[in-house]
Amino acid sequence: MLEKFSEQDRDVVKFLREQASTLLTKTYDTDYNLLRWAQGYNHNADEALVHLTRHLKFRKYYDLDNIHERKSDPILEKYFPLGLVGKDNKLLVVECAGRIDLQGILLAVQLNTFLTQRFRFQERMLSEINRMERENGSQSSVTYILDLEGLKLDSKLLNVVTGPYRILWASVYSNYPEWIDEMLVVNAPSFIAMLWKAIAPLLPERTRNKVKIFSGSSDWKAEVLKRCTPESVPVHWGGTKVDKNGDTKCREILNIPNDLIPKTLYWVPTPEAPKFSDLTKIVIVSGGNHVVTFRVPFSKDPISIAINRFCERTYSMAVYHSDDDGAIDLDLHQMNDWAPDFDYPGMPTVDRVIAPIPGGGIVKVKFGNEQAWFRSLPVYYRISFVNACDQPIAYECIAPTAA
Repeated sequence: MLEKFSEQDRDVVKFLREQASTLLTKTYDTDYNLLRWAQGYNHNADEALVHLTRHLKFRKYYDLDNIHERKSDPILEKYFPLGLVGKDNKLLVVECAGRIDLQGILLAVQLNTFLTQRFRFQERMLSEINRMERENGSQSSVTYILDLEGLKLDSKLLNVVTGPYRILWASVYSNYPEWIDEMLVVNAPSFIAMLWKAIAPLLPERTRNKVKIFSGSSDWKAEVLKRCTPESVPVHWGGTKVDKNGDTKCREILNIPNDLIPKTLYWVPTPEAPKFSDLTKIVIVSGGNHVVTFRVPFSKDPISIAINRFCERTYSMAVYHSDDDGAIDLDLHQMNDWAPDFDYPGMPTVDRVIAPIPGGGIVKVKFGNEQAWFRSLPVYYRISFVNACDQPIAYECIAPTAA
């Protein structure tokens, strides 16, 4: 494929492939996947490499190459569905966000489950994009319809949209640059200006420029058809596509939520994820971080870190590893950032995430409050280490430090 690229494209793609060779997997290593990183950072090779490297470590931490093998969460499958409905060297994706019980999602689903479900969908899209690129020999992308029909203004909406929902999209875009060609926000309510005013400054300029907003009274269906072939678009959104049942919304392949999540499905504490008051509390000053250090014994068997975490506002987290016992005294940048530093949204549920670590040695977990200018941030956590059977193993916790 490289012969079809511009000289600038070829140079950056070759640079990224050479510099990231130890992290690239056979699944992910395609010319167009690397090209997207070059495009996302205006062909600044060094900057693109920094973000690509962070993503490749994130891919390994979350095992994104194999995330399709994980079970789909039934609550999110029913109440927060995303639909991939059309192919024309572009994917058409429909999200009926106006009918999603966003507040109910936050009360019913733990953060790691929420992220895993979203990344499963992102990898499904990426797989389809890569397949079309192999077949057509040209770059593919996504036309994203965000349908706000049914969205109601309430006191909690702004906090959800500017908090967890924004952080989710930031995480998606920082790990999947240039995957969206355009996002068409349709059936936008009259209060969309207020929401957009709150959200827009928080988005990268390249992302903002891809968003087009249409009210319910505008001829947005014509705009959809300017970008997609009619046979790829369900009738409800302006095309000619129906499912096997003749449904104009193609609900055979698009699960469109209409109900609030029953309170019986709301998250409740368990021994594996107890109420937050049972966790260790730390308070991180604005712009600061808090590091907890562990000495984990070496073992021939796989070892995973088990983290419970809870916070009401955005926080950052990263996991660092070294098999050298002297790493106790090392700064974080001198260690392997096994789980690279990313922001995570505050959620009303206590999360539990289990992820493999490279092995025994020194492990440092960093929680951060880098986004805050003035406010301190309470974070609650519990960290342990388990074997392949999720059984606890012995470890030593060394005094935590704050910075």
